[in-house]
Amino acid sequence: MKATALKVQIKREGKIMVDLKFPLFTLTVIETFIPEKALSYLQTSSIDLAAILKKVEDSGHVPQSILDFDHEGRHFSIWIE
Repeated sequence: MKATALKVQIKREGKIMVDLKFPLFTLTVIETFIPEKALSYLQTSSIDLAAILKKVEDSGHVPQSILDFDHEGRHFSIWIE
């Protein structure tokens, strides 16, 4: 089964602050959805977003988690479904 949507959710103190759903093709510009500070955090944490996206593409876009991390009091969840 191939995913059809990109989901982005950001929580602060357990409360959903952002809950977005996009067509799957927007995965190609995912960096525009992640705040600059969070992208910087991923880089300094040695999280290779490009490698993760390549793995997702190689999987045939089966539903899966892409990123799930905490940063500056927020919890970021990004997945395809």
